[in-house]
Amino acid sequence: MENTLPEPFAALAGLEAEPTIEQARALTAALKAVPDLQRWLRIQRQKTVRGLLDSGRDRDELAPHLEVTPQRVSDIASGHTRSKAPRKTA
Repeated sequence: MENTLPEPFAALAGLEAEPTIEQARALTAALKAVPDLQRWLRIQRQKTVRGLLDSGRDRDELAPHLEVTPQRVSDIASGHTRSKAPRKTA
């Protein structure tokens, strides 16, 4: 799941322009799976930020590009989230 877009999002690329029941079904499934997309995006961002820091970039340099504080850059690289709400489990 780390290097590919989670299902059902990958399937959305092939939707037809004409509205169909299948298109509505795929979009509904995608909306229900938004938490999976967010999880995938967080993993990709963490890997990228960690890689940049490991390659010698400074968190103070990265912070303005990510529109966060330098401490948040470190938190992202460590996998910490800002959410204080309990996570929902399926």
